[in-house]
Order: sequence, then C-alpha cells, then structure tokens
Amino acid sequence: MDADTTIVIPTYNRRDLLGACLDSLKAQSYQGFEVVIVDDGSSEDIQRFVAEAYPEADVVRLPRNGGFAGAANAGLKHAKTPYVMLLNNDMTLEPDAIERLHTAIKSGTADMVAPLVLWRDHPGVVYSCGDLIRTSGRPEAIGFRAPREQFASTVEPFGVSAGAAMYKRTMFGEIGYLDERFVAYFEDSDLCFRARLAGFTAAVVPDAVAYHVGSASLEGRLWWRSRQCFRNHTLLIMKNMPLGLLVRYAPEIGRERMHQLQSFVNAARAELGGWRAIQLVALTALDLLVQLPYAWRQRLRIQRSRKITNDQLHALLTHE
Repeated sequence: MDADTTIVIPTYNRRDLLGACLDSLKAQSYQGFEVVIVDDGSSEDIQRFVAEAYPEADVVRLPRNGGFAGAANAGLKHAKTPYVMLLNNDMTLEPDAIERLHTAIKSGTADMVAPLVLWRDHPGVVYSCGDLIRTSGRPEAIGFRAPREQFASTVEPFGVSAGAAMYKRTMFGEIGYLDERFVAYFEDSDLCFRARLAGFTAAVVPDAVAYHVGSASLEGRLWWRSRQCFRNHTLLIMKNMPLGLLVRYAPEIGRERMHQLQSFVNAARAELGGWRAIQLVALTALDLLVQLPYAWRQRLRIQRSRKITNDQLHALLTHE
C-alpha cells in the first residue's frame, strides 16, 4: 500500500514512551502511512533504538534540543504525502484510530482533525476532544478531566492539539508551519488561530481514540510550563486577535494576563524561591519586548491575508 500519510513524532529521550507509541502504530488497521521520528537532541541513542524497534521509520536527528515546535517543523518539512499527522511520543492509539482519522479528513470538509484523547492511566477520563480558544485568548482542551461516560461534546472545536492531530499538508503551504519562537506551549493554538483566520476548518473524530501520559517531558519543571504559557499567550494575542476584537475583549484579556502572571510567579516561587521568581518574571518581560517587532510583522501579514470577518471569528471563540 502506497503511503498517503506521514506520522511525525517529535521525541526527546524517553525510549520507553516512544516504544509504546511505535507499538501502537504497528497495530493499526490502516497502514498507508510512513513514520518520521524527529530526535530533538536526545542524549539517548534514539536512532539505534528506532532501527531495532521500528526499522521502517525515518529518523531526523537535530543537533540540539530546541523544543517541540522546531522538532515538529523538521518532520513536517520532511513529509511529502497529502496528509500529515503530529503525534507526541507519549501517545498511544487504539488500533482503528488512524483509519478513522484518515477517513474523516479524506472524505470530509475539515482541514485538521483530532481524536478523542483519554488519560492513559485513567482511561475513563477525557484529556481532550479538540481545542477551544476563549475570548480572553486562553486556549483550553475541550472536555479536560470530564468522565468519559458522561461526556458528549457538542462544541465545534476551534482547533486541534498538535499532540495528536491529522492535517491536510496544503494548509501549511498557505499559513506556514508552527511558530518556533513559541518553543513549546500554545504553538499549536497559534497555528490553529492562523488557520481559522485563513478560512480553514477543524473537526473532532470521537470514535478515534488516543491515550496520553501528559507532561511527560516536564520532569518537575512546572514553573517553565507556566512561564511559557504566560509568554506565549502574549504572542498568541498580539499576532492573531483582530483590533476590533482586542478592544471588545480587553477586560477578559486583561484578567487572563493577570491569571497567567500569577500562575507563573506562584510556580516559580514554589520551585525556585521568591528572588529567582522575580528574576524570571523580569527576564520574561524583557524577552517579550525583544519579540515585539517580530510579533508586529507577523500580525500585519496575518491580518492582511485573513478571510473571515470579526463576527465570524467571534462566533468561533468561546465566550467568557
């Protein structure tokens, strides 16, 4: 069977997780895909491990650890098939998951599709069923921590999580790849925001099921996740939110900025101490100032080429 889908798996160490992910790919009912594993500067010998465990896969090795966005982009640019799937190394899939996603994106109208993702250790609990973005600019996973038996999402997703999602490759040709300035966190929300502004659509395939470990690469650095969310929320809003909606949603956006800052300070203070927390906030603020010219240039490009109105975007966002 000729492959028409490329599955891109960014990985940084954790052969145990990657092995389980690859085992679930071997068990798929649909095998019309090729696998590209992007080794994001691991200290473990990922290339040798893959050669032994999944010799059919290609390995793209990056010289240093640069974060999820850069690793995912390296794999996406390597792909030549009409459809591409991003998959975290800590994801496993039900045997029919790729078949269901592939059928949905090939025969449906959506340009990006997501499975129902459950917690691997608690498969009766939802991790996500697509993503939404609130009028505050806050991205959230739909159904997060809801009991699976009681969950039935009727919400149209704003976008999909890059942890497990399939895309039409032509979409990247029009809007570009993940923004590597984000490094990690909200980089997929930024991609989906740009896609929505450009007129692309998203859908969830709830019969396609994946299982997620969750934050497997953090290894205790919760402060860094909070820092990235605080920083990248700023970039997300600056690049993508139209001026009229920035004014309309200013109170919600302001409250979310304070929430993100408080979460960042609290996490850094708990893990590193008060003085170090102050230093990190100052350094992050300086970094955002450095990013302003870039974000402004991107904003001009994105807003000039958008294909939906403010009212249409307002309808897609989740209201506070």
